[in-house]
Amino acid sequence: MEAKKRFKLYKSGKLWCCAAVAFGVMAFGTVNGQADDATPATTTSQVSAVASQVATPADATDSTTNAMLESTVTAGTQTSGTAANDKTTAAATTTLNVQQASAAPVNANAVTTAAYAATNNLSTADTLDISAYQPNISEETFRQYHNQGINNVVVKLSESTGWTNGYAQQQVSRAQAAGMTVSAYHFVRFTTAAQAQAEAQLFARMARVVGLGNDTLMIADVESVPQTQYAGIVNNLNVFWQTLSSLGFNNHGVYTGWYYDQQYNVSSTVGRARTWVAAYGNYRNTVQSRGYGAWQYTDNWNGTNIDASIDFGMFANYAGHQTTSAANLDNFSINANNNTLDVAGWFADNNNQGKANRFIILIDQDTGNELVRQQVSAVSRPDVAKAYNGIYGAGDSGFNASFALNGNLANTIANGHHIKVLIRYTSSNDGNSNYNDHNFNSVAFNTNIANIDRFQVTNGGVTIVGWHASNQAIGRGKHELILLDSTTGKEIARQTVNNVSRADVGRAFANVYNSGNSGFNVSFNMNDKLRAAIMNGDSVQVISRYSDPNGGGNIDYWFTPRAFNNNIAAVDDFSLYNGHLRVSGWHAADKSLVEPNQLILLIDDQTGKEVARVNASTESRPDIAKLYPNVINSNNAGFVADFDIAKYGGLQKALLEGHSLRVLARYCDSETGEGNITDYWFKQSKNFYNNQSNQRLESFRIDGDTVRATGWYADSRSAGAQAMYVILLDATTGREIGRQQVTNGRARADVAADNPNIYGASQSGFDVAFNIKDNAALTSALKNGHQLQVIARYTNDKQSGEGTFVHHFFAAQSFQQNTGYLDSLSLKPDGSIQASGWHISDQIVGRPYHYVILFDATQGREITRVKVANQVSRPDIAKIYPDVYESANSGFNVNFKPDAKIQRALAQGDKLQIIDRYSSDEYGNNDCIDYWSDLRKL
Repeated sequence: MEAKKRFKLYKSGKLWCCAAVAFGVMAFGTVNGQADDATPATTTSQVSAVASQVATPADATDSTTNAMLESTVTAGTQTSGTAANDKTTAAATTTLNVQQASAAPVNANAVTTAAYAATNNLSTADTLDISAYQPNISEETFRQYHNQGINNVVVKLSESTGWTNGYAQQQVSRAQAAGMTVSAYHFVRFTTAAQAQAEAQLFARMARVVGLGNDTLMIADVESVPQTQYAGIVNNLNVFWQTLSSLGFNNHGVYTGWYYDQQYNVSSTVGRARTWVAAYGNYRNTVQSRGYGAWQYTDNWNGTNIDASIDFGMFANYAGHQTTSAANLDNFSINANNNTLDVAGWFADNNNQGKANRFIILIDQDTGNELVRQQVSAVSRPDVAKAYNGIYGAGDSGFNASFALNGNLANTIANGHHIKVLIRYTSSNDGNSNYNDHNFNSVAFNTNIANIDRFQVTNGGVTIVGWHASNQAIGRGKHELILLDSTTGKEIARQTVNNVSRADVGRAFANVYNSGNSGFNVSFNMNDKLRAAIMNGDSVQVISRYSDPNGGGNIDYWFTPRAFNNNIAAVDDFSLYNGHLRVSGWHAADKSLVEPNQLILLIDDQTGKEVARVNASTESRPDIAKLYPNVINSNNAGFVADFDIAKYGGLQKALLEGHSLRVLARYCDSETGEGNITDYWFKQSKNFYNNQSNQRLESFRIDGDTVRATGWYADSRSAGAQAMYVILLDATTGREIGRQQVTNGRARADVAADNPNIYGASQSGFDVAFNIKDNAALTSALKNGHQLQVIARYTNDKQSGEGTFVHHFFAAQSFQQNTGYLDSLSLKPDGSIQASGWHISDQIVGRPYHYVILFDATQGREITRVKVANQVSRPDIAKIYPDVYESANSGFNVNFKPDAKIQRALAQGDKLQIIDRYSSDEYGNNDCIDYWSDLRKL
């Protein structure tokens, strides 16, 4: 049935037990694993969602057939899978809770199991079991099976504590309509008594859902799966049966495997006559001789992939019986258009035979008094005949009647009493003798429904549009609308309503009295009580009242109180642009009616202090009105606030310090924003910095007589700045050399393109030059070879670059380049020596005296020196070393006049060397920066 398919060796490869018996060799499999239709994805569902909606038999009806309300079961049993497409079948099976449908006639040419087996001594099926793996067997197909000798169908309803067969409803109803006896099974997985009880409850609920009666044969499918392989299974199975019995199902059976039954003796809980075993092969005699009630011998009957069995008496003796009575109330409702109470349904019962007259009787259930009756004619119901062809008179079992809403009937409805429908078949003309009755559930026609379509508050007052329909408004002709301050419990105002036509309500609630004329449209002028309620944020409640001027009591509908404390808002945009901070969004608040000034405040989220406020411009927001129609100013809730950052020092400081900002939206009765206020604090703050910065020092060099720095510094905190400064720092001493406000090179579209998320990136550039000769500190730093450092700063102090600021220190850089070259050293005919070359160094700054020294490297002593009066232009060197101070004038070309020292050095063949020297000493002996050439011999 479930894992039974694995009994076959070629399908499972599981452990087998082969028992040699006197009747032959018989193989019975043990099954381990998942049930073969345990959880098909397209059909599984939780029964709790539907079974909980099904009334118990006692609640459903007091008919002798214990019928269920069709509407209850139809709505509740479509758990999943394909819906039943035979409306009559669905109605029939949900109406009847206890009995099976009567069997359809078997084809005269059908081959019965008994006859075929007797003739051929073979196994021929009379019973099929189906589950979610056979979801769409039609009624016609079931009839064909029936004509082939299939009398019994066993439908899987549930498994464990959660799985249910979503196709069970249609499988049961179609099999019944085809004249087959239906039983049910549940796949067992319980391991404890509590689980056994829960599984039985699920099984019973599903049986109710699909319309199976109390006499249904309820079968526990107990197979050798891991959960059932324990010694106490029999005890828990008895708990399962006890629970089913307590729920009205006393007809029990077991499905299992022979080998499993030998181990655990589960058949002992019901007896072997009620036990159905599986053994695939020619083992009919063996199974039957052991006293089992039925034998499953194949999982592919006639190539249909359906399990088939032969009944040895289990189904013939214990399955359900023929239906003798069924009924359903199809309609019992007020017809507001005709001002009538309409009744329709059907009642078929074998006891109706000989009772030709029919009456519909309405009874006041609360008093027991008959209200009214009508004699009715039979109505043809071929659908009922199709489902219940074994019940007398099913084909013309229908009835309908309409009762005018007046007199005792109208009074009963107005008083909210329960009304019961009784259908009576009788042989007497007055309907008071020799009758057979069916009582349907009573109904109280106390529907009281209403809606406010529009509740609009303006300076002029309140307009309320809506509708109120109530069955108990019958006889209550006065309609009022009352406005109540539900916070204080005091009435604000009331008005008499002249009802207006509401065809839409009439169509939607055609079964509610006077629904088509239930509308109201009332305006209340603004008065002191209403204004005070709004000011105090009190809840205002509307009461719609129907009353009888003659003292017949009231029917009220109390609408949900509306508190005038709605205060909702959202920020659509909170962004920086061109030195401004823009906030736009909407703020809808009921108190804006009495606090009309709208302001936006900015709060520093780190300090909690206000940093700016502006009076916002109000914008129309029909989208907000659509979302929040009940908020007074929702249609004009929009705001736009523009903050010029230059005007708000506190805002500048917060932005420069990278603090988060929070928006506060305010309504106030004063333009200043102080007084009676309604604030909305937005939960989310925004940090415009959010660690978004980038920078690059593109050049830092000597440029002529200046130290020049170019680059860019992009930082979202610059939103709060009023100026950009570049500071030159002596990084060796830590002292500032100079600073400049940046005016050149600010525009950097390239930086903005690469850093689109950094505010101010398009104006992040700098290009500054510090004059060397006019700056003693800079001269000293260069002269001494100190490291220099560039600081780029954004500040709100435009004058001096102090105040609140954010800055970036670029890497310190050394200006200690010192190199040169001796282009030529030659002996002239007159005995003099000519030397030419070049010498560059950043450290010549502050060393104005230039000497070229002829040095005897062999003797280690100076021979002579020449003071350079005029620098030699060297554009070639400037091209190679453009960033070295005075590189364009770095050349020298000097002549050393002949003397004894030169002649002696030359005579001795000494090696000579040129020293090019810059010094702060006019004699060139102290505070020097030298270049030593390579050694030469002349």
